[in-house]
Amino acid sequence: MVSPVRHPIIVAAIAATLSSTACLPMLSVPSQTAAATTQSTTTSTSPGGTIRIGKSVRGDLNGVITFAASLQTKGQVAVIPRVTATLLKLDVDLGSRVRAGDTLAELDHTDLDEQVLAAQAGQASAEAKLAELKAGPKPEVLAAAQANYNAAAARVKSLQNARDTADIATLDQRVKDARAALDQAQAALQPDQQAVVQADAAVNAARDKLAQLQADPNKSKDKPTMDAANADLKKAEDVATKARTPTGTQAAVNAAQRELQDAEQAQLLARLSTTAFDLDQARALLDAADAQLKLANAPASQEELNAVQATVEQAFAQAELARARAKGATLTSPIAGIVTEIKAAVGTSVGPSAAVLTLIPPDMQVIVDVDEGQLAQLQAGMGVNLSLESFPRDAFSGTVKAIAPVLDPRTHTAAVQIDVPDPQGKLHPGMFAQVAIQLGQRQGALLVPKESVLKLPSVDPTAPLQNVVFTVASGRVHKQAVSLGLSDARNVEIVQGLQEGIDLVLNPRPDYLEGELISAT
Repeated sequence: MVSPVRHPIIVAAIAATLSSTACLPMLSVPSQTAAATTQSTTTSTSPGGTIRIGKSVRGDLNGVITFAASLQTKGQVAVIPRVTATLLKLDVDLGSRVRAGDTLAELDHTDLDEQVLAAQAGQASAEAKLAELKAGPKPEVLAAAQANYNAAAARVKSLQNARDTADIATLDQRVKDARAALDQAQAALQPDQQAVVQADAAVNAARDKLAQLQADPNKSKDKPTMDAANADLKKAEDVATKARTPTGTQAAVNAAQRELQDAEQAQLLARLSTTAFDLDQARALLDAADAQLKLANAPASQEELNAVQATVEQAFAQAELARARAKGATLTSPIAGIVTEIKAAVGTSVGPSAAVLTLIPPDMQVIVDVDEGQLAQLQAGMGVNLSLESFPRDAFSGTVKAIAPVLDPRTHTAAVQIDVPDPQGKLHPGMFAQVAIQLGQRQGALLVPKESVLKLPSVDPTAPLQNVVFTVASGRVHKQAVSLGLSDARNVEIVQGLQEGIDLVLNPRPDYLEGELISAT
């Protein structure tokens, strides 16, 4: 502290300085340069050093927050085989850039391919059996079983009849009668021509009679006579229609044909020696044919269908597993990235227990801690400029990706993630970068040097730190809480708490007391 009573020499020096010095705050205000030069800055000397006093000015401000941070990766991905096999080929080298889906390495898949073929064959067999059960017996199978049964039954019947009846004369008469019955059945399919002729003649006579009656004026008016004539004509037409209709049917013809075939077969067998046929063997064959026919006609039970369906599902799962294992023999990149480490050599056995190589994403990121007072000025999507000592002539840009929703309780800062694209592949994790987040432009802002603002505790010890400037009135300092807006490398915008033209200490100390005397006026 400076007291005018104890330090008269310093007071005189301050008075001389106030009258002769024209110093301004170091403010970056291009559009207000002419006006700023008219603002005066006084200095005062104290035991702690020279005190600089100035005024805030209006000017345009391109807001920016600067940080120093190291580049980081966005994590890393270990490429681990899903099967155990020999590493046949590596398609990448250390530092190779790959795209998502690119082949990285090939494992020996000879055995895996054979397993796929075997599993697919099992699946096809199970599906074919299920389809056959669902479709039921095939028509050709049923027809063959029925024909086999009919032949066996006919043979048994013929042998039995041949053994029971060996009367040739009777069998001959049966064949004769069967042929006559067939002829009669076939003849019945055609109308009797003589009956048709007679019926047509009766129809014509009835028509002529009706025509004569209609031509006679007296008789045509006799209703009973005319009705009788019409009835006679209708009756004659019905008889003619019936005469033209065959009396026999095709079913009768088919039955007569079967009877004739049976009679002729019995006749033939009777004429042969019945000792050449084994009736017992024929009956056994008939039983076998009957069982085969019943089996062919029987539908699959639900239990059988369920069992075969389960077999199909199991075969499908085994085939899928085999295909997945075979596919796993080709190691592909899960992301677009850069190969940072190769951990296996060609010819060695690899498996799920260890990674073959490691990838990192191609783009970098920077994590910076931003003061809570500046968080309101940030939002995702803001542009960021970066400069690196490794590439002093190159300019890099990034984008604010995310802002942490929780503050660090110790520092009252929040982590901000900045994505940094690297299409040319120049950047490496660990490189040191100067980061500048562009906050936007403010015109006619009230500006003070950044060093004139201190962050000090408030009266409430539990409250967060507050931004403070020290104004000067009548040679005494007064602490004034302010709200900050945008800032750049040298200046900061005062949004609330300070009026334009008020004197303030440009290089304050945190131990100033409220109302402390610092200079004489």
